[in-house]
Amino acid sequence: MDTSGANITKTRKDVIIHEAAMLIREKGYVAATMRDIAAKVGVEAASLYNHIKSKQHILHEICFKLADKYTAQMGRIDDSGESAIVKLKQLIELHIDINTKYSALSTVMNDEWRHLNEPHLSRFLELRNSYERKFLRIIYEGKEQGELRDINPKVTMYSILGSIRWLQNWYTPGKQPGIGEIKQNITDLLLSGMVNK
Repeated sequence: MDTSGANITKTRKDVIIHEAAMLIREKGYVAATMRDIAAKVGVEAASLYNHIKSKQHILHEICFKLADKYTAQMGRIDDSGESAIVKLKQLIELHIDINTKYSALSTVMNDEWRHLNEPHLSRFLELRNSYERKFLRIIYEGKEQGELRDINPKVTMYSILGSIRWLQNWYTPGKQPGIGEIKQNITDLLLSGMVNK
């Protein structure tokens, strides 16, 4: 599912999930059908069920694949002992990495998670809320330690996440600007408005 051009062996299921994500991003979860997905992958609909149980299974795989990545990296960053500014820089870069490497999947997760069935919806929301609480705590700590200006943590967090989310719509792997330049520009722009000078 890595669209960055890296030579990674993909399973048949990986290919199906990626193609399904591309289709769902285009048509929306409700409008996309298993028949549509089978046609995009180039197989008969009956063959699709050898790898994927249902459209709900696809959405579950997409949402939790990325949620687990965010959760694991947040844990590493949060426990690193670094300053709030360094942690925020690492979180910004994390979101850039995931939004560029998994562009279609990121769009589906962000736009279609509401269609998850229970108990998966509640579990997904629990993961997301836990992630956001840790993100906010890092901002609060930065304010308390005098590293960050007197900014509203919630407004700051959602401004960061909203700014990076747009990468899904315009970034093209292999074209300029490259990931390094994008990370430098975005972190400079976002952090310059937060750092207590």
